[in-house]
Amino acid sequence: MKVSSVKLQAFLWAIPVFIGSLLVFPYCVLGDQEFYRNFYAGVVGLPIAEAFQFYKDSLGTSEPGYFFFSYTFAPLVHKDLLFSAVNFLFFYHVFLWMLRNDVSRILFPAFYLNFYLLVLAFSAERLKLSLLFFLVGYALTGLFRYCFYAVSILAHVQTLMLLVATQTRRVLFILHRLSLGRVGYGFLSLFFLMVGMALVLVVLREHIASKIGFYTEAWGGWGSILKPLVFMLLSVYYARARWIEALLASLPMVLAAYFVGAERIVIFSYFVFMFYGLQSKRGLNIAVVLTSLYFSYKGVDFLIKAISFGDGFAGAY
Repeated sequence: MKVSSVKLQAFLWAIPVFIGSLLVFPYCVLGDQEFYRNFYAGVVGLPIAEAFQFYKDSLGTSEPGYFFFSYTFAPLVHKDLLFSAVNFLFFYHVFLWMLRNDVSRILFPAFYLNFYLLVLAFSAERLKLSLLFFLVGYALTGLFRYCFYAVSILAHVQTLMLLVATQTRRVLFILHRLSLGRVGYGFLSLFFLMVGMALVLVVLREHIASKIGFYTEAWGGWGSILKPLVFMLLSVYYARARWIEALLASLPMVLAAYFVGAERIVIFSYFVFMFYGLQSKRGLNIAVVLTSLYFSYKGVDFLIKAISFGDGFAGAY
C-alpha cells in the first residue's frame, strides 16, 4: 500500500512527540494526572458497572468515551506508553492538516512547545482523547466521519462546540440552496447529524446540567468573554471572504464562556482562530507568529513545572 508524502511527513514530524511524551510522562504525577493515574491503575479487574461508578467517583464525570478506552487498555498497556501513543496520533493529525493546507514548515517546531497542545498532551487527558477522535473524523468522509464525531462528543461533550464550528460552512451552503428551493443529500446528512448530536445531549443531559451550574457559579460572567472575543475577532479578520462563517463558528464559544468561564472555552476559540490564521499567508502573519511565540514561552514554563513539580499548573491554583 502506497503511503502519501504528506502522511509520511506528518508521521515523521510526530515522532519527537512520542519520544518526548515517554520522557516527560513519568514526571507528571500531580494535578489532573494524579486522578487519571489512580483511575487507570484502580479500574483493572473491576466489573464494568463497578468500574464505571469508580470512574465517576474518581474523575467527576459520566462521559463514557474515556472510560471505555481506559477500561479496555488498562489491563494490557502501561498508561504512559498508551497515552504517549495517543499524543503521537493527536500531533500526527495536527501536522497532517497543516501539511494538507500548505502551512509554512517554519511554524511547525513551535507546535512542539505550544502551551495549549502541551496542556492536552500532559494534563487534559479526556479532552485530548476527544479531540483525537474529532480530528480522525475530520480527516475521514461518509459514515465513518460521523461515527468518530459521535465518539468524540461521548469522550468530552465540550468538543461539540468544535463540531458545530466545522458545520458552519455546510449550514450556510445548505441554507443558500434551500433559499433557491433545492433540497439535496447535504440537507439530509446535516439533519441526521443534528439528530445524532441531540441524542448525545439527551444521554449526557444530567452531566451537562450539573457542569454548567457549577462552572457558571464559579467562573462565568461578562469578564469571561474577553479572551474568546479577541480570538473571534482575529478569526473573522483572517477568514477574509469567509468572515461570516468564522463569526458563526466563533460566536457560540463567546456565549459559552459567559456561562462556564473563559478557561473552559478559550482553547476552542484559539483553535478556531488558528484554523483560519494558518490558512492566511501560510500562517506567516503577525497574529499567528506573535501568538505562537507567546504560547511557546508559556509552553516551556508548563514543561518546566511539570518536570520539576509533577504538574504543569503548579502554583497557578
